[in-house]
Amino acid sequence: MTKLPSLKAREVVNGLQAMGFKKVRQKGSHAIFHHQDCRRAPIPIHPAKTISPYFLSDILKQLEIDEDKFLQAIGRR
Repeated sequence: MTKLPSLKAREVVNGLQAMGFKKVRQKGSHAIFHHQDCRRAPIPIHPAKTISPYFLSDILKQLEIDEDKFLQAIGRR
């Protein structure tokens, strides 16, 4: 079970940017974020919807980011 909350895409983007990720491109409703060490992941950008805790957990696993560190980056811890 994950301890992540449901978040808006803007909150996820702000957290990733605080951790050193840069938005490199966007096609349609998905933005691609890259880090200097070659980690990358697509993030769905839907302003009216939230990203579920389970989907957010999958994104963080793909980016090799600890959930606690991400929560600190977005100011929730």
